[in-house]
Parts: sequence; structure tokens; C-alpha cells
Amino acid sequence: MRVSFLLRNPKKKGRTAIYASICYRNKRVIVFPGESIDTKNWINRKDTKEPKQIPANNGLIGRLSRKEQLYRDVYDDLQKTIAGVIPPKTLKQAIYDISKPSATAIESSPVLVTDFFDTMIADSKSGERLGQKNTEMTEQSIKTYTTALNHFTEFQTKQRRKLYLTDIDQKIIDAFARFLNIDKKLSLNSSGKYLKIFKTLMNYAKKKKLVDGNMLIENKITVTREISDSIYLDDQEINALMDIKQFISPLYEVVRDLFIIGCKSGLRFSDYSSLRLESINHDFMEVITKKTQTKLIIPVHNIIKPILLKYPNGIKCPSNQVFNRYLKEIGEQVPELHTEFEKKITISNKPVRTIYKKYQLLQSHTARRSFCTNEILKGTPLNTIMAMTGHKTEKSFFTYTKATTIQQAQLLKKEWERRGE
Repeated sequence: MRVSFLLRNPKKKGRTAIYASICYRNKRVIVFPGESIDTKNWINRKDTKEPKQIPANNGLIGRLSRKEQLYRDVYDDLQKTIAGVIPPKTLKQAIYDISKPSATAIESSPVLVTDFFDTMIADSKSGERLGQKNTEMTEQSIKTYTTALNHFTEFQTKQRRKLYLTDIDQKIIDAFARFLNIDKKLSLNSSGKYLKIFKTLMNYAKKKKLVDGNMLIENKITVTREISDSIYLDDQEINALMDIKQFISPLYEVVRDLFIIGCKSGLRFSDYSSLRLESINHDFMEVITKKTQTKLIIPVHNIIKPILLKYPNGIKCPSNQVFNRYLKEIGEQVPELHTEFEKKITISNKPVRTIYKKYQLLQSHTARRSFCTNEILKGTPLNTIMAMTGHKTEKSFFTYTKATTIQQAQLLKKEWERRGE
């Protein structure tokens, strides 16, 4: 019998799971001991795959040694009762049974997935459960959790049974993914968002010791996303919005004004919708973002201050849903926004192309995307723009802009003009 400990993702930077490969009599069993390691602390040569002999690994090396002995003891015990070759499934189950002292406790008090969704939502509201940066969850994130719960409740109804946390396996995970993609006809990004929340739920259940940690290692929740086609407004289109003088009601003017602030500041809707004149200090504004609690210092564009002066008592902004509806109605008044725009998204695992008028795709987040794209096209250094928007990586920044593609197209156009073509 040979026991080897290997990495699940040896090329990954950061921590990855360790698994054991148990080979005997032309059979192979894979088990997860519930351990992980930073890949930089692992030797991954062709002839040697093991933790480095460093102080940080002392505890891990000892635990893996004891795990190996446990696997050998289980194998020896099974040999006493089973004639011939031990079936791999039998060995694997025996190892997991003896490795899970809390399994009985878990099975004696099963928790419904929907009930635990409610628990996670309640804990997020109360502050008992914090976000990734140990900050309180935003109201918008909690709303998304509620929508994910509603989707899972529908899925459970289709399954014709109530599902417990301990029922979750790869078959259920894959069925839920198909339900979101095929039955609900959600876009790839939307279904990915709710699968990510489901993954968060199961990790929280693990933290609460309601599921065994090996379940999350053996059963993979794959979150797939695509870069969607989204519009941005150039300066001419933004100026055309600013030139509108007649509004159905004062609230429509508020929506227009706030959107312009977003276009000239790069702030998220949650931040620009609550901006006040008091935020400005010597032509700069200091904003602590609601989503990430990041402090930003942004120069005040000459368009922003006059808008804020119109509202000395602050701006009362409608909900995001109402804001987006009003914004589309306002955009319909602008001839420049009647140009066609083709949007491609994946629905039910198939690419779907739809032609829209540009104003039909206006939403609160278009402002932030417009700021990013316009600034990079004007030659503002990338690190300067990212400092204003709070983006930490170029990868996350470029999800907001097609500037790179546009820049290359502009360079080619200029080259053609230079050659007289």
C-alpha cells in the first residue's frame, strides 16, 4: 500500500487543498484529509511532493503523518473481514466514517437549506456575520441573498422534496445550476451570482459545523461569468443629458443630476446617490465607499459643485429600481441615445444577441462605466483612475470599460488616415 499527499491545485497562488492518493493492488482511492497549504510552502518536484521542512509546516507534517497511519490501520482492519481485494468505495467510506467524529451530531440535527438561508440573512443583518473585509454586509448584498433563497425554494419545489444541508452533493449542485440556467432562463452572470451565494451559504454552514468540510472539497460549485456588452456615454452624450431643461417632475431632474455626478466622479450608485455638499473640502471630496469601506479622495469636477448647490438640504434619491426606470425615460429624450447597440449574453447556455436603443440600456451603473472609459480614452494614467474609483486590480477595472478595445481601434483608424486609406 502506498499513500501520497498531493495538492489539488499545485499551480494556484495561495492556499489549496491537500488530498491523499492511496494505491493498493492496482486500485486507487482519493480522500481529502481536511488540510490545506500555501503552495509556496510545498515541494512540487517530479520526484518529491511534500510540505517543506520549515517551522510553519511542523503541525501539518505531524497531522499528515497521523492521517497516513490512520489510513493504513483502516486498511488493515478491513483486510481482516473482507476476502480478496477491498473495493475502493468501501475503503473510502471506512476512512471517512472514522475521520468524522462529528458526523453523528450533524446527522442527528439536520438543518433545512432554506432555514439556514434565513439564518445567514438574519446574521448578516444583525452584524454577527461580516463580509470579506470584516465589514458589515450592505443592504444590497442582503437583498441578493433573499433572491437566491427564493430561487432555491423554487428549485426545491421542483425537486419535490425538502433539502437539508447534509443532502447537498454534486448531483444537487449541478441540478441547481441547470435550474438557474435552463428553467429560470437566467443569464450566465446572473446564475453565476446565485451559485456564488450558494457557495457562500455552504461555507457558512461549514463554519457553523453543520456540514463536514470534506463535502465542500469533494463537491465543486463552479461559478462561471462572462464579460457582458455594456454601454458607456461619451462627453457629447453626457452634455446632451445636461442640456435637458424640461422634466415630468422634480424627481426626474434629481435622477438626471445624480447620474451626471456619477459620470464625473466614478462613484458607485450607493455613494453618488447620497453625496452632499458637505463632502466637498477645498475642491476635493472625501468619500468612504459603502460597498468596500474604502476612503477615496476625488477632485471635484467643475460640473459637480453647481449641481450640489441646487440641493442645499441634500438630495433625496429614489430606489435603484425607480432610478433606472426614470433614467431610461430621460435618455429617450436625447437623439444621440437612439443609436442601436447590440448586446450579447448567454441564456440557457446559448448566446443570445439583441438589438437595443442605447437609452434602453441606461442604468445607474452606466455612470461609473462612463467615467472609467472616458478618462482612459483621454489618456489619464490607469493608476490615477483606479485611485479615484477604488479598484485594486487592473482585471477588476477593465470589467467596467472597453477602453482597451476602443483605443486599439482608434490607433488603427489614425494609421489608416496617415496612409491616406
